[in-house]
Amino acid sequence: MAEFAWRDITVSFLGRTIEGILNISYEKEEEKKAIYGRGGKVIGIQRGNEKCTAEITLRQSEVEAMTTAVKSANPNATLLDVEFDVQIHYVKPGSATIIKDRIVAAQFTKIPKGMKQGDTDMEIKLPLVCEDILYNQE
Repeated sequence: MAEFAWRDITVSFLGRTIEGILNISYEKEEEKKAIYGRGGKVIGIQRGNEKCTAEITLRQSEVEAMTTAVKSANPNATLLDVEFDVQIHYVKPGSATIIKDRIVAAQFTKIPKGMKQGDTDMEIKLPLVCEDILYNQE
């Protein structure tokens, strides 16, 4: 079983490997409800809607580069207008084990920016919604 470190992952989207990435998290959840009948015991579990979310923290320079790329394709567009897949590859050097996760049809939900006294650089947390998350698939 392979265990991976931060240095073993590569994240790419919008046509490029993201070098200024500081954090990525993603999850898929599904509504589930216990179904009761006679007595007090659960007789089944009903499945409901799925929900996929993600968050990426980037350095300001990455966000500015993405904004410039979007604006060069469409001067009226913002990062909130773009839909894209995110590929996350976990690769341990010298190992044959490669884990490939994919966040499908992702869109940023907000682009927050800010700094406070004493900051030496800006880290921007970008929340995402997406259609699906594929774990360990092509």
